[in-house]
Amino acid sequence: MLKKGIVFVDKPAGITSFQLVEKVKKILGAEKAGHSGTLDLAVTGVMLITLNEATKAMPVLVELDKEYEGLMQVHGDIKNHVIEETCNLFIGKIIQKPPRRSAVKREPREREVYGFRVLGIDNRKVHFSVRCQSGTYIRKLCSDIGEKLGCGAHMIKLRRTRLGPFTLKSCTDLDKLDEKKIIPLEKIIEKIGVKKIRVKEEFMAKIINGMPIEENWVENHDKGINKGGIIAIYLNSEIIGLGRFREMKFAKIDRLFK
Repeated sequence: MLKKGIVFVDKPAGITSFQLVEKVKKILGAEKAGHSGTLDLAVTGVMLITLNEATKAMPVLVELDKEYEGLMQVHGDIKNHVIEETCNLFIGKIIQKPPRRSAVKREPREREVYGFRVLGIDNRKVHFSVRCQSGTYIRKLCSDIGEKLGCGAHMIKLRRTRLGPFTLKSCTDLDKLDEKKIIPLEKIIEKIGVKKIRVKEEFMAKIINGMPIEENWVENHDKGINKGGIIAIYLNSEIIGLGRFREMKFAKIDRLFK
């Protein structure tokens, strides 16, 4: 098995995200596994699951934007155009307070909804799709829309259809999962556009020991690296760690892959 691998699984309803990770871990014989974003018990769709050393890449994976398709029940008789206009009010930056069951601190925080489309309305049921920043609670979004409508609303169905550039086409069903479905972390890093630097092998011992990377230790690097931004550190074609671009020193490795 790859030391740094990732699989995409279409999460079925009826199991928790943690249970799914444990099943994947058992099927593939991985020592460690993790996921880049929880889906509720009844929610289905794209789950990115890291295997072994790839779990250390979570800082660049948890921030991927997400896209969902769902069904919202409106509690009153509201004209279709009013529902659509109200949903549009939630496009852009919004303030959400995480629900009680969430794993994060329940304080108001800003999130961004990049797009909200009403796909159809039938008998108070609103079929919608939404593109949003990581950490946006869709169940809470539906509740807030209902509050704005003045009659209440709740989410009755949800499916994650996209995670960053990865869609349901990237996923496999749990019962069809095998080692052939594992994708090298390097391919994922390339796909999501993380900036890269390649270091010279002669300085590897110093880098592994945590010394800040000097500019002359670098073979080459991508253009447009931002100060303080996360970078992927490579030796030849293999990723060896994640770090941040520094001003005085070229970079400092924060997470080292074995």
